[in-house]
Amino acid sequence: MAAICFLSIGCSGEKDTFYNEFREVPSAGWQWHDSRRYTFTITDSTVWYELSCGLRITGSYSYSNIWLLYQLNGPEKSVKNQFEIGLSDQTGKWTGKGMSNLISYEKVFLPAVKLKPGTYTLELMQNMRDEKLRAVSDIGLKIRKGAKIF
Repeated sequence: MAAICFLSIGCSGEKDTFYNEFREVPSAGWQWHDSRRYTFTITDSTVWYELSCGLRITGSYSYSNIWLLYQLNGPEKSVKNQFEIGLSDQTGKWTGKGMSNLISYEKVFLPAVKLKPGTYTLELMQNMRDEKLRAVSDIGLKIRKGAKIF
């Protein structure tokens, strides 16, 4: 009986992954002006969308966080903002999943956005004080379909 309840609760609020793509960052470092670009097409305008950033770093990353800029362009929509991903606790321990050779994080930066049908482009750029940010392995975009818009 407990297993049945667990399964029904887990499925009821589940969001569908619509898009998930990572882009590699050069091992020499991620430059300020070196954005990662993702292009996707929306056909269903009856649901909310949730946009998340995926990040993979190595254990030699120098900071406890990372600031990122995003620019979303699409039909009748242009949004630019920044967000932070916290990477370690107060003791310096990484809070992501994985080992020191590759640690993964995911951060929602647009939790409920309405998108009209059409093609969109999202650019992600690092916004740290280092012009060339080292120990970032990959940066990605995940889009999930949420609840119906009423």
